[in-house]
Amino acid sequence: TKPFFKYSDKTTYEVISSLTQNEEWIKVLTGQYGDYGLPPKESSFFMHTTVAKHYFGGGSFPIGGSSQIVKTIDPVIEKSGGTIVINAEVEEVHVVNNKACGVRMADGRIINSDHVISGAGLITTYEKLLSKDIVNKYRLRDQLNKVKPSAAHACLYIGLEGGPDELELPKTNLWIYPKDTDHDTSVKNYLEDIDAEFPVVYVSFPAAKDPDWPNRYPGKSTIDIITILPYDIFESWDGSKWMKRGESYEDLKEKISQRLLEKLYEQLPQVKGKIVHYELSSPLTTKHFMNYSKGEIYGLDHNPERFRQKFLVPRTPIKNFYLTGQDIVTAGVGGALFAGLLTTSALTGKNFMKKIVGS
Repeated sequence: TKPFFKYSDKTTYEVISSLTQNEEWIKVLTGQYGDYGLPPKESSFFMHTTVAKHYFGGGSFPIGGSSQIVKTIDPVIEKSGGTIVINAEVEEVHVVNNKACGVRMADGRIINSDHVISGAGLITTYEKLLSKDIVNKYRLRDQLNKVKPSAAHACLYIGLEGGPDELELPKTNLWIYPKDTDHDTSVKNYLEDIDAEFPVVYVSFPAAKDPDWPNRYPGKSTIDIITILPYDIFESWDGSKWMKRGESYEDLKEKISQRLLEKLYEQLPQVKGKIVHYELSSPLTTKHFMNYSKGEIYGLDHNPERFRQKFLVPRTPIKNFYLTGQDIVTAGVGGALFAGLLTTSALTGKNFMKKIVGS
């Protein structure tokens, strides 16, 4: 672990500023911070370099959209005797004599199993899926006090008339930043006043990336725009129902939507007048659908302290109860997949990494 901690203990800014004092270069080289949610002076260099290296070989997009991931893996799970269940809320992990033996559903049913694995994230798992007695017995609250949730966000989902070629939509993502301030200052200014310039705006063009899109939706296109959005400005609406949060909530979302659309038009003026629908998700939307308590987008913050926490591993103090997902390794599809590999190895005692690398 020594070589790892040598860099994971340092911030992204510490390492890169030791290589160059050119602040403009540093801003360019750390531009991918939006992929993990922390600006350079707060993020672990390990997280940044993992993302940077990941894209050296280019990015990928599932032909047919992200739903193809489920359609592809479902037969494998079924063949192995598993079942994917939807619209089935877990109320609590069923623990008897300090041993996980299934889950209790919201409708009162108990589904028994030899092992239980939670991919819901550390905070959600310990705060919502385990009884207070279990949390207190194993002092799991102490673990939660050593980590914090990542940034919350907004996503503007846009539908347009006209195909990707007709609208000249790029296949690459756009990252848009304030011109005259560094990333950390931009984030600080924005968190103090959300009317300040957006610290980062990410624009993606799923319809243009997917070669099968025109076959499914001819003459149509989609665009996603994401930015940081503090949870606390929406906290007063916490407890209200999705799609029924009131006029003032919708007014705030509309104000943010229009600002994001202006950023889009600056980059792609040809799409103005082509938008037929748009809808903004807020941190409360993320909380509603994903059960993240603060609407966080990347699970736990990827600061240097996070990678020192020995409890962020698959095994838990509860027998037969395991963790997986982005909190065990890092955020992102790759991090979550690798966490699944680690959890499977921890549960079975088999080194699956060795099997994969050796194949």
